[in-house]
Amino acid sequence: MMIARFKPNVSVKTRIFLAALLWSCIGLMLLWRGGNAVVGTGREWLLPVSLLVGSLKSWAILDRVASKNMTRIFDKGEYSCLGGVYSWKTWLLVMGMIILGRLLRASSLQVWLVGLIYVTVGWSLFWSSRKVWVKLRNLSNCSGTESGGEQSGDE
Repeated sequence: MMIARFKPNVSVKTRIFLAALLWSCIGLMLLWRGGNAVVGTGREWLLPVSLLVGSLKSWAILDRVASKNMTRIFDKGEYSCLGGVYSWKTWLLVMGMIILGRLLRASSLQVWLVGLIYVTVGWSLFWSSRKVWVKLRNLSNCSGTESGGEQSGDE
């Protein structure tokens, strides 16, 4: 197939690295933007509440999503498309989240409230990225011989 020549096939480690990097960078960006929106408003005391809610979201939802995504990456095989770091459904969800974020910023909500939402979402993404970083570290320690989903030592 002609299009297959243009498909950027990369290793499992590269896709795991990209998954961790994306969640970490996007999480940090949201934390930065959200924190800047809240600081100086007199509502800084709400930041720990946002971090707590973000931790709960991470534990209840995103940790499982990260684990499922890593399993999906392993199931795709050693060399697969770089864009396959996430499924099509997940890429559509990412686009939806970007649009919702833009709408949220354009909404009539107070800037500090939007900031708290950003901090909550940013922290949950950043905190859950730890699962993927641990998996990548374990892969590097095993010289790439691991070939399955999550192991009990990944926590």
